[in-house]
Amino acid sequence: MSGSVYRGPLAGTATCTINGEPWSIVSECQYQPSGDVNETLKGQSAVEGFSVMPQQGFVQMTLRDRRDRDVSAFQGASGLTIVIVQANGKVVTCTNGWQTEAINLNTQEGTFELHVESDSVTVDVVS
Repeated sequence: MSGSVYRGPLAGTATCTINGEPWSIVSECQYQPSGDVNETLKGQSAVEGFSVMPQQGFVQMTLRDRRDRDVSAFQGASGLTIVIVQANGKVVTCTNGWQTEAINLNTQEGTFELHVESDSVTVDVVS
């Protein structure tokens, strides 16, 4: 195998800010960058090519409820900027996002899931 192998952290910790305010990520932090999506176009006699359509990206995570914030303020929110910094150094930025899906609060764990979509979800690789 040629090339160097990175020996630092690859997974694990992550931090999150929403509109500049820190929130504790409990688990299941996931994202999908925005960008184009190809779809195969088929006719009855052949594969004819493909179409290209824009696709929104998303960030989704389980966050810890906080005593000083009302989680219901996120329900239907828009104009959200979310920045996630991963253990491996990657920075995921969701700009001008809108909250989708219902927010359900788990009182036993003090957690809730937040799903935010945007046409601008980017990943910066830090070397």
